[in-house]
Amino acid sequence: MSDNLTGLVIGSTHGIFDVALQQEILRCTLRGKLRKPQFQPEHTSTSLSRKGFSKFFRFNRTNTPQRSAPAKAVAVADPPEEETTSPLRICVGDIVRVTRIDAKTGVIEEALPRRNKMSRGAPESGNEQIMLANLDQVIIVFAVREPEPHFGMLDRYLAIAEHNHITPIICLNKMDLGCPKDVAEAAKLYARLGYRVLGTSTITGECLDTLTGILRDKISLLTGPSGVGKSSLLNALEPGFSQRTAAISEATGKGRHTTTSVRLFPLSFGGWLADSAGIRELALWSIPAQNLAACFVEMRPYLGKCEFEDCTHTENEEGCAIRRARKQGKIRVARYRSYLQLRAEAEEAEKKMGYQV
Repeated sequence: MSDNLTGLVIGSTHGIFDVALQQEILRCTLRGKLRKPQFQPEHTSTSLSRKGFSKFFRFNRTNTPQRSAPAKAVAVADPPEEETTSPLRICVGDIVRVTRIDAKTGVIEEALPRRNKMSRGAPESGNEQIMLANLDQVIIVFAVREPEPHFGMLDRYLAIAEHNHITPIICLNKMDLGCPKDVAEAAKLYARLGYRVLGTSTITGECLDTLTGILRDKISLLTGPSGVGKSSLLNALEPGFSQRTAAISEATGKGRHTTTSVRLFPLSFGGWLADSAGIRELALWSIPAQNLAACFVEMRPYLGKCEFEDCTHTENEEGCAIRRARKQGKIRVARYRSYLQLRAEAEEAEKKMGYQV
């Protein structure tokens, strides 16, 4: 057989990739030419619409293999001089062209350009870890209690999503425990900024139907810190989810929740969902310090209005429109502090790589 097909990478391990076609999954290796680092443009459209490779696949979840491998993202650094490119290392979410070998196996011939990716700096190596490519949205889950939400980390997630043109949905889980006043006020702030904020509970069922509607026919990443109830949320949305992920873990002899473990699963109501491990550290990846202010939606109206063109919008800058807006109460102090923290980290990373800040 030599069928040339287009598919979605839903998992990988040790150079073997699971590629979903319309009604089947092929276990694929890479054609030799793809084993060397290559580069492709980011934020370009593919031959399929932005609204969903998931719509191209009306995939029957009962066909999902029970003995396949979890995903493993490959950490490779972007070249500093080319911000519009990223390494062509196949990862979960990539759309690829495949040549069929037989009924169950194939070879990946080509990866189509990614329209986006959700990346972070890997804690161990500091290199890039792609959490998911070609996603429609990221569902960022925090608990209202137990553990207490860390809104500084939420701001990190939002900055990464904004930089990569990914729609973020904020999910505040465990609402059945009671939402503290400060958390409710923070939720209102993010909603005023234009973010969609949901309060969910697997005990009362609050907003689960709404979340199902958000996930339907989309490719989504569900992520957040450990202990926020993501597993319970997943099983409430898609009964049997934990059994399917456990089967994959058993098949490979590895725990699913490792730092690089991500896999896309088809949802019974349409769409694909990747569940990331509990995130303890969320380092920025390849976001220039000068671009960080644009990742904070409330700062955008003031960009270009500072007295000096090279304004960093930090505490010691004179004539800074963003600082002036913060003093006028138009930018929340906590959000401004998040900006300062991320800016400092980005500048430090640039100094290490020899950039001029």
